[in-house]
Amino acid sequence: MSGKQQIAEQSKEWLWAALLRLMAKENFADISITEIAQEADLSRRTFYRAFKSKDDLVDYFTGQLTSGYFDALLATVKDDQPITIDDTLNVFFHYFWQQRDLVRLLIKQGLFDRANARWLKQATTHYDLFPAPWHPQNSDINVLFIVGYMIGGFAGILKIWLGQDDPEPPAQIQPQMIAALKQFAAGIMTAQ
Repeated sequence: MSGKQQIAEQSKEWLWAALLRLMAKENFADISITEIAQEADLSRRTFYRAFKSKDDLVDYFTGQLTSGYFDALLATVKDDQPITIDDTLNVFFHYFWQQRDLVRLLIKQGLFDRANARWLKQATTHYDLFPAPWHPQNSDINVLFIVGYMIGGFAGILKIWLGQDDPEPPAQIQPQMIAALKQFAAGIMTAQ
């Protein structure tokens, strides 16, 4: 990465950190570009070199949040062996537990659904990168449906779990989710 690119990336990080500090005190809708730039000790011009709008800033960094999740998930894949639901949930709960302050702030500010939309877009591009027994391989539309279903479910879990005043740590919530998923799967199989 060149020196200019490093400075540009650092500026993005400072703008994001400034926005997070401001969102801890006031509503996202009330925060101006000028406030973000001033809080970051940067100019408005620097902001607009990096982002088109506040929404663009949020989208960029929520994209990084979800990319981090996919990277953590891919790190569990060994020798092209299918990833298990236990491994998936373990990565999910531990990764987002580490990111809980950010996720809780996004929920509080009404920005979580933007993050979820980014997650869904990224999920379809990451789909083929790791094998899983629940991945249909027969058509693009089936892939879209299963990805949409799973990401929607995971996003709902995150919103409920981390939206609580005092969320349970991963070691407590993960076994509850596994039991609920097994009950759900058994119910589907008996319904057929």
